[in-house]
Amino acid sequence: MKTSQGVVKVIEYGFQDKTPAPLYVDMHGGGFVLMIAQVDDDMNLYFREKTGVKIISIDYPKAPDFPYPAAVEAVHEVVQYYFNHAEAFGIDSTRIGIGGHSAGANLATVECMIAKERSDMTYIFQMLDYPPLDLDVSAYAKPQPEKCIPPEQATIFDTSYAKPEQRAHPHVSPVYATQEQLIGLPPALLIVAGFDSLHDEGVKYATLLEQAGVSVEKVEFENMAHGFTYNKGEDTVRALAIIADFINRHIVNESIS
Repeated sequence: MKTSQGVVKVIEYGFQDKTPAPLYVDMHGGGFVLMIAQVDDDMNLYFREKTGVKIISIDYPKAPDFPYPAAVEAVHEVVQYYFNHAEAFGIDSTRIGIGGHSAGANLATVECMIAKERSDMTYIFQMLDYPPLDLDVSAYAKPQPEKCIPPEQATIFDTSYAKPEQRAHPHVSPVYATQEQLIGLPPALLIVAGFDSLHDEGVKYATLLEQAGVSVEKVEFENMAHGFTYNKGEDTVRALAIIADFINRHIVNESIS
């Protein structure tokens, strides 16, 4: 679809059925630079099967060609379009949740802030899967556990996405949000991985949300590395089941058996 940031591809799941249903908004990972929406296909098909929600996966503009705030603005415009045309799409506009993986998780929580600031829509939940939340601190100054993203690669991602003077802005690095900006944000599921340089900022953000009165479910996968939900394995299966259950409890109102 056309946005102020160019044409953005959106993958839809479950839209053949026009019966009103909740909507889950997904954004993929890739350091704001890499990958496309199709990489989340298996996960989204699983969530569709387990929850019955309709899903859109947004192929947001990538840095360095489209640095901040291109992806932020494009995501908001895409979701706003579906919100404004909810009846035509068979979407229950009172039950919209948002989530993402890695960079997509950053965009998800930033979108929640923007929707609150602009008062143009409301999210029921936010799902944040190993998000980068502090781009102002050098990747070389962050923990570097075994299997973590190499700091030189993380630095390329961060510098491609935002200018130095932008990196402490809450819409780039949510850990710098004020309590006022966080108050009233939707309940959060925050997944962190033990072998991830982003682990500590994820834990910090969970604490900040809780201090602002936001309900947070923080789940730690101590032996996993960044991006593990894109791989196969028992922990991935468990993580995806946790996400599906979270979706069910917050916008479908029934637990997975």
